[in-house]
Amino acid sequence: MKEEYIKIINERIKEDRSRKILYNQIDNYFDALEKEDKNYTYDRYEVGEDVKLKKGTLLHGTYKNIKGLEEIVTKGLVSSFFVDGRMSKYPSCVSVWNLKQDYLLKDYINFYSGGTILYDGIFNGTTITNKYKTAVIPYDEMPNILSISQKYDCRKWSVEQTKEARFLPSLSQDRVQIGIIFNGQSKEIKKILYWDVLSDRINDNDVREFINPYYLEEFLQKRKYKDDLFTDRESDVLFGIPSCFIEGVLVGRKYEKNEKILNRIKKILPNSYICNLDGKVIVGNK
Repeated sequence: MKEEYIKIINERIKEDRSRKILYNQIDNYFDALEKEDKNYTYDRYEVGEDVKLKKGTLLHGTYKNIKGLEEIVTKGLVSSFFVDGRMSKYPSCVSVWNLKQDYLLKDYINFYSGGTILYDGIFNGTTITNKYKTAVIPYDEMPNILSISQKYDCRKWSVEQTKEARFLPSLSQDRVQIGIIFNGQSKEIKKILYWDVLSDRINDNDVREFINPYYLEEFLQKRKYKDDLFTDRESDVLFGIPSCFIEGVLVGRKYEKNEKILNRIKKILPNSYICNLDGKVIVGNK
């Protein structure tokens, strides 16, 4: 399989430096797989306990739900560039939410299940400027949207779902029923995360081949000036993340009540916990 991925790089990537970055990342990926079950120890939970997420924990949601989880457990989380050739914004990357602080899972879910507000055209006295502000409104604060909208004197304000709420199981939609929780503490996963195109560790010239051409110029500007819309809460990691780093599965309300689905999850991930949108463990791993 490794040889097949390298063949794809050689066929599709033109610049030598960009090729070398991907070669290195594939080495990191397969090195981590070789050390599976040797160095990776994860938290253990009993049913009813609150899940605590450490800074650096990664989360990924799949619209394919249980089928998507089964594919990722079997094949790893690998970018579309190497799997089906789809041209997303970042075809060579996989997208994950990268926690910037410790959280109780229930608090993190409340945070991202709300919305992102944009205050546009903030006034300076009687003059409209081109300045803007953004902020995340947690789910439990959404009923206060009218008072929150008055925080800044601006030409207009608008609210949309957070990006997390669209792509992870959330309190605001039932379409996504599976969220995968990856442990981010080992030195192996940190080596993989180093090659994040949203960071500035890959310079503008080398990153070009990893970004969809239609989005490239906008991307080069936005990654330098992140806000709550182009967020610093996510990472887009080159190539992929092995399934050996999965420590838990977050399920939505529909799957929480489906015993057959929970049994399927436990069968393919016997050492992982399953938790719900209350941040509670519903299937333990002790």
